[in-house]
Amino acid sequence: MIQGSERSLQRILHYPPMTGSEEPGAIRAAAHGDINLLTVLPSSNEPGLQVKPLGQDWLDVPCEPDTLVINAGDMLEEATGGYYPSTLHRVINPSSERSQNSRLTAPLFLHPRPDVVLSKRHTAESYLDERLTELGVK
Repeated sequence: MIQGSERSLQRILHYPPMTGSEEPGAIRAAAHGDINLLTVLPSSNEPGLQVKPLGQDWLDVPCEPDTLVINAGDMLEEATGGYYPSTLHRVINPSSERSQNSRLTAPLFLHPRPDVVLSKRHTAESYLDERLTELGVK
């Protein structure tokens, strides 16, 4: 599904140190699922990533060297008819003792080729177009 895809993308995300002016209870990245097929996350240098399994509370993702986290994306959920649900995740603000540290992460967003059929309703291209339109970025 991904061999030859030109839409896969790796990003470097930098969460700067806290300034002290953040609202109590604020989070760094709101809860969301990724649009793509799979997201591969090498371990970050700082904790903060949380996932929310269906019907459960938020869980901290361990931040240990030499580990990978694999999140199912919305396209995988579409392709499997919901068998593999998209991983709901967020990034929370660091605790006070870690608030002066930057958080760096380098997710790899794996996209199928545009012609891959995900379901009776969608190819990878039509699904991506629909979702980007919903988000107002296309």
